[in-house]
Amino acid sequence: MIRWLTRDWGAKVISLILAIGLWYYAVGEEEVEIKRAIPIEIQLSNKQLSILKVSTPKVEVTLGVPRAMLSSFTSEQIKAFHEVGSEVKTSGDYSFRLEPREIKLQSPYIRVLKIEPEVVQVTLNEVIIQKLEVKPNFLGEPAFGYKIKTDEIQLNPNAILLEGPKEQLESLTGIPTEPIDLVGRTRSFRKTVKLDLPSNVKALSEVFIDAFIPIEEEFDEKKFENVPVRVLKPAGEERTVQLEPEQISFVLKGSKRLLEKLESGKMLAYVDTAKMEKDSQEVSAEIVLPEGVSLKDDSTVKVKAMLKRK
Repeated sequence: MIRWLTRDWGAKVISLILAIGLWYYAVGEEEVEIKRAIPIEIQLSNKQLSILKVSTPKVEVTLGVPRAMLSSFTSEQIKAFHEVGSEVKTSGDYSFRLEPREIKLQSPYIRVLKIEPEVVQVTLNEVIIQKLEVKPNFLGEPAFGYKIKTDEIQLNPNAILLEGPKEQLESLTGIPTEPIDLVGRTRSFRKTVKLDLPSNVKALSEVFIDAFIPIEEEFDEKKFENVPVRVLKPAGEERTVQLEPEQISFVLKGSKRLLEKLESGKMLAYVDTAKMEKDSQEVSAEIVLPEGVSLKDDSTVKVKAMLKRK
């Protein structure tokens, strides 16, 4: 047995290698078609031009993948790249056909079978540099009863130099920050945010913005109608009290969140007969109010009180 194994061992090794190679070849020949949508990376040789628009940001590629490679196949490793040559010197539309050689694959055994669309169109524009104002981009609203003091917002820097397509930059009135969350805020705050740059536009300086957002309590006015007036009599007072009118209306000013909680039917208004010097006179109605709320213009509400014996 051992003699058989050692006899013509060179030929046996060669046969084994050929068998293994043949097996890999047979497995490799068995392809599976896979479709993937992949982004196109476009590079311009002429630095005086910039990409304004692309007809499609992605292409659909049909690939022939050996069945043996399916377990290790990943879409992330597929790239599409096209370079616009230096011979293109002016703004306008440029069309190209993406070639299989421009699809970067993870293995030479994977084949490009089809690319759709066949033609990609790019709109090229002159590159300019423009200074634009930075604008805060707010998400949501502060808590009820609070607001932003817009005239005191601080952005550092408050303007930025940008480079990009002329047509695109000239259409912009400012450059927004990434969203600044305001939901539920009751206090001023400081936050560092990035600029939300449009595609094909790049900043020539720092893209981080130091933002100070001042928030203050909101004040308002609110009218209350038909609030009943009660009578506060000193101990031992036997006379009845007649009021004209028995219900009053008034306008309050103060914290918006506090005013919102007040209801006409639940408010306490009264007159104190102990302060009356005559049996019939005009007196001020006392209104029980929370701190931070007062009568508009610091006025008073008068009612006529008449004391009558039973």
